[in-house]
Amino acid sequence: MLSDPNVKKIMPKAGNRYQSALALAKRARSIENRRVIEGDDCIKDAVDIAAQEIVDGKVLVKYKNEYVCKPEEEKVQDTNNEEE
Repeated sequence: MLSDPNVKKIMPKAGNRYQSALALAKRARSIENRRVIEGDDCIKDAVDIAAQEIVDGKVLVKYKNEYVCKPEEEKVQDTNNEEE
């Protein structure tokens, strides 16, 4: 059962409670399918893993083809501005 991260931490990244539940279920199902295919015997609950991935921003949630929480743009160092 979700204790940490809890629903209050997931909702800003996934929308409302309904969207949070859908996103968690979809990601957890994907994790479990991967485990079956790979023969992984990890005992950690797939829902807990999915929740942590959503909170950490590793998995982004889309609703109506738009991200609920915009992906953070990485600051990429421009290597072309070298002194000649």
